[in-house]
This record gives sequence, C-alpha cells and structure tokens, in this order.
Amino acid sequence: MAGKKENPRNNLIIKRFGENVRKIRIAKGLTMNELANACDVELGTISTVERAIVNCTISTAYAISIALETSIDKLLEE
Repeated sequence: MAGKKENPRNNLIIKRFGENVRKIRIAKGLTMNELANACDVELGTISTVERAIVNCTISTAYAISIALETSIDKLLEE
C-alpha cells in the first residue's frame, strides 16, 4: 500500500488558517487557553491549529471563528 501523498494546496491553506487564528487571537488579547475554553476544545487543539500541524474539522474552524468574532473567510485570507 502506497503512502498518502500530501497536497501542497492543503498545506498552504492549513498554514494560512493557523497564522490568521494566531494573529487575530493575539490582536484580541486572548491566550491560547482562553481561546480553547471559548471554543470548548483542548489547549492542544488550538496549539496544533496555530502551528499548522493539523487540518481541523469544520466544526472546530466554526467554533474558532465564533470565539474570535470573525468569519471563516477572514481566517483563510492571505
């Protein structure tokens, strides 16, 4: 069985999303722990999202956008 090939487009989107989450979180004066609590997720989830280690679920992306009072579109902008 061949290994799963990574899609560079996905990696770019995941990285951009994480960078925007971090930027907006910091601009709002929130810690990662505060954002995690607002999203009802583990601190590690926010950490891995911001560092582009995981491709989070749609429901997590939605929870993050609500907690940051922004749209998912804004979290995906270049």
